[in-house]
Amino acid sequence: MTKSIEELETEKSRLAEEMRQIDYQLALRRGIPTTAEALRASRAYALDAALPVEDVVQGCSAAIDRYGFCVIDNVIPIDHIAEIKLEAEKAEGRVEGNTRAVREGLRAGKSLEELANREGIELRPVCRSGYPPKIVNDIVWLPKYAAFLANATITAVARAVLDDHLKIGQLHLRHIVAASEDGSPGGWFGTGRPDLRAWHTDWPHDLSAYGGGDPNTNVGSVRQPFPDVTFGLTMIWYLTDVDEDSGATFVVPGSHRDPRNPRGPNDGISVGSPIPGEMQITAKAGAVFIQDSRCWHASPMHNNGEKRIAIVNRWSPWWIAVDGYASGPESSVNQVCRPLAQREFEALPRDLKPLMRHLCPTQKDVLQAPVLDRAKAADERTKWGFRLTKEQPENVVSANEHIKVHIRPD
Repeated sequence: MTKSIEELETEKSRLAEEMRQIDYQLALRRGIPTTAEALRASRAYALDAALPVEDVVQGCSAAIDRYGFCVIDNVIPIDHIAEIKLEAEKAEGRVEGNTRAVREGLRAGKSLEELANREGIELRPVCRSGYPPKIVNDIVWLPKYAAFLANATITAVARAVLDDHLKIGQLHLRHIVAASEDGSPGGWFGTGRPDLRAWHTDWPHDLSAYGGGDPNTNVGSVRQPFPDVTFGLTMIWYLTDVDEDSGATFVVPGSHRDPRNPRGPNDGISVGSPIPGEMQITAKAGAVFIQDSRCWHASPMHNNGEKRIAIVNRWSPWWIAVDGYASGPESSVNQVCRPLAQREFEALPRDLKPLMRHLCPTQKDVLQAPVLDRAKAADERTKWGFRLTKEQPENVVSANEHIKVHIRPD
């Protein structure tokens, strides 16, 4: 007896629920945490940089796919942390001073071109023609940190998740204020409240796009519902220990595949309120937190420990247009693709240069070797197909009989 459409839909729903239950049971049998509480307790999202690179890549790729994030411990050796931490603290003052000077100059009616020639202000030309100069990339004040940014394990994970040709489109400091001497907690925005959040996703999935409806400051974002593809990785390099009471990042495991968004106009989410299933990352200084840019996360509004020192960067595959569309003078201080002069680019470590070449107007951002290797293999396969028509014409008609393409019913 032929089943009706309604009966088939009911059976489809039943089977889908049955598959979800089987996946759940498989996860339990394999020891995979299925709740935020279990994940937090087990730290199943974390791997050690001392493991073989292929093991870290496999483990991190699986964690990012399953949870939306991972942590790689011990990326920066412990004997380098103190000096890089001090460097990052000093850089904070220089970046803030430079940003403040540009903003004050703009308020005083000066043009960016005038400010670029003023002593003590560090503005650089950008790669995009017709767009104003921007403040210099934070990396120029972080040379000790730069030596670790293109870490072989980190880049291997990024290539596995994104693509073989990578770009670091954003790099900035993200420190969290410490508790004050009177015991009052610190935190992001200085609120000190443990019950507040600032939920968001990262570029290119930041729906407010840094500028809302203002074309002069909006840098663009991916349209909802987001495709189920990782378009970017945000990395937070912790230079101090973090946990639930000392500057740890909030995340909602699995949110990278949720069709809703904390800033979604029609999704009914309050960005400032806790979300069931949330957790905080725990890591020691020298660890790197890596998340899919779609993952819901928030900097902590409370910190009862020491000042959190951290450096954030956002990695993109080469096929993402990382330059923002914002063209107003206010965009000169945003975090998107802060540029480098030629001399500053030349000072970068050799392995880091390919990842930041796109930030220097005097450099050609040529395709990196693995992408060219793929193209060469595809070209050779194409030529083989056409040779077949000449060398074995009798096999041309039947050569693809083994290829079956199925149309998805939904």
